[in-house]
Amino acid sequence: MIRGKTMRAAAASAAAILLATAAGPAAAGTSSVLKSIVLPGTGQAQDGHYTRAAIFASAAIISWTGLFATQINYARSAEKYNNEKRTYLSYADLTAGGQVVLQEDIESTYAEMQSAWDQADHDETWRNVFIGALVVTYAVNIVDIVRSKPDTGEVAPAEPSTSLEWRGDGFRLVRTVRF
Repeated sequence: MIRGKTMRAAAASAAAILLATAAGPAAAGTSSVLKSIVLPGTGQAQDGHYTRAAIFASAAIISWTGLFATQINYARSAEKYNNEKRTYLSYADLTAGGQVVLQEDIESTYAEMQSAWDQADHDETWRNVFIGALVVTYAVNIVDIVRSKPDTGEVAPAEPSTSLEWRGDGFRLVRTVRF
């Protein structure tokens, strides 16, 4: 299980790397691929693909936010389960020591323990969904930045719609129609 300190350390490290690479290529000497590895979309933005940059950055931010939120909820649910379990198991020690424990207290604690387990299981499932979303976002982002070329803003010259082809015994006039 990932603890809160680990998540905070990972977030702080990611923020430090992001700030180091956000200074620009001249200051940090980083490429668009490195920027995209740190935060999806930044490499696409550097290369001039702003729509792709917005899509990848949004997906990463949503996935990271969901991951942190579900990790916090999971940790709380697991802690509640462990507390209820300790209480439930302590009833055996109390009864062995001669104290009276009401059956309804035992059943109530067991029901709360089961509820906490179910909630922790649900939170873990959603946490894993967000981890999967992050993996897919980063993988598609890296494939996209490696395969794409920087957008120079130039329009590719159109082929002439009419051309003249020379042949050995004359020439031929060709008209191209595109639709």
